Amino acid sequence: MSSLYKKSMQLVGKVCREPKFIIVTVALLVVTLLAMWDREKIFTLDVSTEVVQFSVTDPLLSEWMIGDARLIDNQFSEDSEGKSLDEHSVLLLATGTKVRIQRHGIGPTRLLLTSDAGASVGRIEDDEGRSSTLGDWALLLIDNRSQPLVFPFRGTLTAGDDVAIGVDSILLSGTVSVVESQLLGNTHYTAGVENLDPGDLIQLWRQSVSFVARFIPVTVDVIPATVDGFIRIEPKEGFTDPANALVLVAHGQADYIQVDRLGSAGYKVRASRWARFLYDPLLAAVTAAIALLVLLLEFSSKCIEFTKQRSGNGKTS
Repeated sequence: MSSLYKKSMQLVGKVCREPKFIIVTVALLVVTLLAMWDREKIFTLDVSTEVVQFSVTDPLLSEWMIGDARLIDNQFSEDSEGKSLDEHSVLLLATGTKVRIQRHGIGPTRLLLTSDAGASVGRIEDDEGRSSTLGDWALLLIDNRSQPLVFPFRGTLTAGDDVAIGVDSILLSGTVSVVESQLLGNTHYTAGVENLDPGDLIQLWRQSVSFVARFIPVTVDVIPATVDGFIRIEPKEGFTDPANALVLVAHGQADYIQVDRLGSAGYKVRASRWARFLYDPLLAAVTAAIALLVLLLEFSSKCIEFTKQRSGNGKTS
């Protein structure tokens, strides 16, 4: 038994000392490193929806020309009440303001602004520079007839709403694209595209990891991801597709997107490490080169073995 063990260990040692084995092992380690190394992931949303909500984190990106609108600053007032604003009025949102934009078809757009702890949601400036500060609740009814409106923003985003009793605005359609950075160089590639169904509710999340030591994780906290995006509101006149009257496009770094879907427990959209073999050009090229190298090594070893066998047969004869 001991002699068999010694012979086995000698054979293993002999194989491990072969250059071919060493090269293949190093190549496999390189491929594993390229496939498993954590990378920056950017999620892109292109959505047609009837409702979108976000919390403002950077007010510099939330200065909007609201056009022909009516301001209601009392939540117990009727929609027909309120103050008509100047055509060139500008809305400047404050940090932490919660914004809910709602629109059905090419009807008027409802822009609901709320904040916590009685803080102001922002202010409105007219074309003469006069400014009026808003309270912690405000509703803007926007009726853009001839010109589209584009509202840029930076904040934590929720697109769509739960399909339940009392809900009349939902996500209509859209796609989620995952763009991942290559390990080397400042280049990116599309790691996958997911189609959304009507009634889906989507949110972007980041994972915050706490470490007890440098490389030992303790807890993983999930927090909303901050995204940059814009909402385009199409005009009433000359627009023929009410289903796309409210379009959302947003980009942001996140670990995954949570999709809540009626009739299921929902699912997460993320970039799989194994999918990198299909989509990452660098990893695909390295894998192909390593496969070709292994074939060449195997071919060369067979040629050497064949040459030695022929030379041995020549000496014997």
